[in-house]
Amino acid sequence: MDESKFQDIPPMNAMVSFDAVIKSGTIAGAGQMLNLTSSAVSQRIKQLESWFRAPLFHRNGGKLELTDIGRQLAASSTTAFDQLLATTHQIRSAAASSEITISAISSFAYLRLMEALPDFYAACPDLSLTLDANNSKVDFRAQSLDLAIRYTYQPYDEGLVFEKIADEEIFPCVSPELLERVQSDDLKTLLDHSAMIIDSSPQLVNVQPGWQQWLSKFEDFDVEGYKSLRFNEYQYAQKTAIEGHGVLFARSVLAESAIASGELIRIGEHSMPSASSYYLVSRKDVPLKPPAREFAKWFREWFEMKEV
Repeated sequence: MDESKFQDIPPMNAMVSFDAVIKSGTIAGAGQMLNLTSSAVSQRIKQLESWFRAPLFHRNGGKLELTDIGRQLAASSTTAFDQLLATTHQIRSAAASSEITISAISSFAYLRLMEALPDFYAACPDLSLTLDANNSKVDFRAQSLDLAIRYTYQPYDEGLVFEKIADEEIFPCVSPELLERVQSDDLKTLLDHSAMIIDSSPQLVNVQPGWQQWLSKFEDFDVEGYKSLRFNEYQYAQKTAIEGHGVLFARSVLAESAIASGELIRIGEHSMPSASSYYLVSRKDVPLKPPAREFAKWFREWFEMKEV
């Protein structure tokens, strides 16, 4: 590139001010458009006139009229800036059209979606994802969401579409370190030497089977007298179990990776169905934009592959 060409281009800030004066009709109006003082705009116009070595405006009191040279410059500059603005809008619109915002419950976002990001970007390299880890009730308008992932036992309508992605089972798990320390895989013995790790996530209260139901169905002892560790977010409960502090009532979907990697080991072969399921949530009244449809398609396929 011939760098000397840039020496023949007038100062860009001064040209922007010149274009703003033409469009607004006054120095003060240009200042408002550019968030500059009138004095600053005047200085830039004088700089441009000095560069061209010719006046660009006739100054008649408070009125400005273009000189012949000013009109000649304005014909080119206005067209150039309008073309630049149109191109800028096209580029920014294209970038915005590839952006999607997904809300997911925090445990699922942390334990499943985070591990899926490499697969997502490999499958959808042109998409930009904003992930909102949020356990609250879905509000698409207030949160500017495209899609949401929720874990619920009772899908609520309110103008939403709930597409079931997966059911879930629950069962006890421990770390290899705890098994090694206790030298037994008997549930009662493990609890005698550690603690019941309890997931007290708000969305599960009064609906999810817990330790009492498990022991009543599969064991001959109850929860009385056993130490417990409670967490209001499942991911913290699972991390505590992985670190060997107790027996976790694990959730199959969220614990899948930890079990596959050997960080957690199932105790026994029994399981109980969870009262809740995972859903992909969208609005009934607004069609999914193409990037959201692309994400939803990828998510279904990825989840099915992981659950096989």
